[in-house]
Amino acid sequence: MRLTVVLAAGLCAGVASAHEGDYGLVIQDGQVVTGIGDHDSQVITDIGERVFAAEMSLVGSNWFADEPGIFIEAGSMPDNVGVGFVLEAALRRWDGTGAVDFSAVSPAAMTLEFGTLSASTALIDGDVAGFSILYDADSPTGFDEHWDFLLDASAGAGIYLLQLRFTVDGFADSESVWTVFNAGLDEGVHEAAIEYVETVFVPSPGAAVLGVAGLLAARRRR
Repeated sequence: MRLTVVLAAGLCAGVASAHEGDYGLVIQDGQVVTGIGDHDSQVITDIGERVFAAEMSLVGSNWFADEPGIFIEAGSMPDNVGVGFVLEAALRRWDGTGAVDFSAVSPAAMTLEFGTLSASTALIDGDVAGFSILYDADSPTGFDEHWDFLLDASAGAGIYLLQLRFTVDGFADSESVWTVFNAGLDEGVHEAAIEYVETVFVPSPGAAVLGVAGLLAARRRR
C-alpha cells in the first residue's frame, strides 16, 4: 500500500513538473506555437504544449502569481515585433470537490498586468484584447517577461482555468492555450485538473488520424 501511495505521489509530481515552465513561443510555418520555456537554460522544449500550470498565493486582498512567464529565444523573431495575447473565454473555476468540472464561471475576473498595462477576463465567453510587449532581438538572453496574474481573494480558494492565445505581429496567432492555476488547494487536486484539461480541452494529436481511419473503415463496410 505504501509503495502505491509513493508511486501515485511521484506521478502527480511528474505531471506538475511537466507543465510548470514559461510560455515558450516559437514560429513554425508562419504561426506562433507554444512550448515549455526555460529562461535559465534559454531553451524551449515540448513544442506544441498547450497546457500550463501555476501556483497562486494570497498577497493582500488578491490571489497572485507571476508565473508562467513568457520566454522567446534570442534572435528567433524579428526585432521590435509586438508579443501579445487575446483572452478567449471567461475565467473558469472548480472548487476541488467531486469530479473535475470547469463549467462554472469565476465570480471574479482575473487581471493580467505588466507595468501600466492590464487586461481582464470577461464574465462571459468571447475575445478580450490584451496588450503587447516589444521583443528585443538583440538581447543575448532572449525575451523573458512576466505578467502579474491577479484575482480578488473574494473568489475563494479553487482551481482556476485561463484560456488565451498568443499574438506576434506579422504571424498567425497561436492555438488556444490553457493555464491551470491552483489557489490554495491540495496539489493532488491541481494535478487532477491539469490531466482533465489535457484530456478534455486539448485535441489529441492522433484524433484526426483516428477519425480519418474510422471514416475509411466505415466506407469499406459499405
